[in-house]
Amino acid sequence: MNQSVEVAHFVNGETLSVRALSNRTERRAGLLAALAVLAVTAGAGAALALGFGIAHRIILGPAFVAVWAGLGLALAFLTAARARARAGRYTVGIDIDDDAYAPTAVTLVRRRGAGYELAIAPGMTGFVERRGARPMPLGSAERSRVALGEGAFAEVSIGKTTFSVRSIAPRAGRVDLPTGFWRPLVRRTFAPIGFAALATFLTTVPAGAMLTEHDMRSAIPADASPWEVEKLLRQEAQLQASTLHACFDPLPYSCQHPGYVGVGVSLAKDGEIRTSWIARSTYGQDCPVDACMSKVVSDWFFEPLPEAMRIVLPVQVLRTNKPLPQHLLHASASLGDGVPSAAPSVSSLN
Repeated sequence: MNQSVEVAHFVNGETLSVRALSNRTERRAGLLAALAVLAVTAGAGAALALGFGIAHRIILGPAFVAVWAGLGLALAFLTAARARARAGRYTVGIDIDDDAYAPTAVTLVRRRGAGYELAIAPGMTGFVERRGARPMPLGSAERSRVALGEGAFAEVSIGKTTFSVRSIAPRAGRVDLPTGFWRPLVRRTFAPIGFAALATFLTTVPAGAMLTEHDMRSAIPADASPWEVEKLLRQEAQLQASTLHACFDPLPYSCQHPGYVGVGVSLAKDGEIRTSWIARSTYGQDCPVDACMSKVVSDWFFEPLPEAMRIVLPVQVLRTNKPLPQHLLHASASLGDGVPSAAPSVSSLN
């Protein structure tokens, strides 16, 4: 049933307000409330993204958009449902969000299924007229509700305040919404939006510093002498020498000792290794590590050079902090070879 109910508010015979309840009003209220919440959520998300950009914090764009879009839609649907329910009621009382003032707080008219009903509470006087029935006087001490069918009319007085309620045919183009109906609905969205903002902040990370020309500049000066270039290359090789420990892992315990190797490299001007080899080594035939170390060295990198060069870099091989396997510790202890049980087993460069 497409029904509309008009409620007029009188004080001492003077009309203060008139409001109509209808399906169209409820739909309009739900739509406006949903749009308001979507606007608030979108504004909060945009402000948050801008703040992260100013604070140089990194966010994952697709996830950020998905989370805030989902939050906005969920809040919009929930708020729209609440707005429709509020637009289908005419409340009186002393609250600022009520439709009219009355000494008794009550939902005077509310939707009930496809129609509306009138609330009767203690302290009310007046009457209700329904089509085909005698007028029913009010004044009962019990609370009850009366369905407002087609053509129904009621006059309700609460103290000096009088309300005229009548069922009418819907009027095209007329939409009466409660004054400021959207305020409490939008206020309720601030809490979930705040929690979402905090959760989003906790998933961000500080942005890295931008690379400058100074950062991209080689650590080896373009005017460095051959001796200075060699010293800097030795330092770079020694820093990368820890990768050599992989060559000693499969070898017997007797090979787990410090030593020196001469790493030969042919370098392009940009620091790329063209060829690499082991020129000399303190490890003999019992510890065949040269081929393995040459392969490991081929993965090293060096700073750009003033010019391409071929050089042999002495590298010190030291033991790592990796503990010896238990079976080797027991074997060395039983043999009494004088090697401390806590000594590391795998060799690398420091």
